[in-house]
Amino acid sequence: MEINYIEIFDIIEKTLKQKSGLSNQQFADKYSSFRNLTFKNRTDDEYFNIIKLIIFYSGFKANIVNNKTDIINKFFPDYKTVSFFGDNELTAILSDDKMIKNRRKIIATINNAKTLKSLVKQYGSFQSYIDSFSPRDSFENLMLLKEELEFRFDYLGDITVYHFLTDIGLDALKPDRVLIRIFQRLGLIESEKQLLKTVIQGRKFAAATGHSIRYIDIIFVRYGQQGKEGICFTKNPKCKLCGLTEKCNFYKQLVDNNEI
Repeated sequence: MEINYIEIFDIIEKTLKQKSGLSNQQFADKYSSFRNLTFKNRTDDEYFNIIKLIIFYSGFKANIVNNKTDIINKFFPDYKTVSFFGDNELTAILSDDKMIKNRRKIIATINNAKTLKSLVKQYGSFQSYIDSFSPRDSFENLMLLKEELEFRFDYLGDITVYHFLTDIGLDALKPDRVLIRIFQRLGLIESEKQLLKTVIQGRKFAAATGHSIRYIDIIFVRYGQQGKEGICFTKNPKCKLCGLTEKCNFYKQLVDNNEI
């Protein structure tokens, strides 16, 4: 059966807008930054900062990391400084009560600063390293970059590496549990293990609608997150507010089991 990506996304966006209680302009203002996120040249330290924060956000609630951003930036100000860190600096970071005391994340950040420094030395800049893959020319090139980053950098795993690609404006979304849940319920993927297929489906939404993939990502995530705007929750989803029940396998199961 042919998938109407425009129809699905329009319903998701419209429902989210209605649930938020925002006017069209307010909704546009709230999400405009995601609409306008594109790939652009960045400094070496801007790339380091993105990688650094992705590491700390991984597996943690966003508000925890948001509240610790200042102390994280204090200990990891720039990649050159961090690349010289050793045991003494590691001990000092772990000794600060205000800091997130996750040894693996801290060591990964130090190691990644060293890796980034090595790549800058080799390519002249981290931007030149990224550009050497021509990631916007083809999906194959993008996936080659994805595998290279995953190999070289600590904590850029099979999901977080897509987070990095999304954050720098390349055509990939982060296949997190929220997106996977919604895509699976809509029959766009068959298994939660299909990370690559999730990314490909996200790209198809972007291509069909003309929206940036980061905008596709954030609208679906907001739709599936607990909170004021959310609809498609893990438990007790608000199916009566959703306009996609006819396309939803999860809803069909609820009906068949007389649970709704």
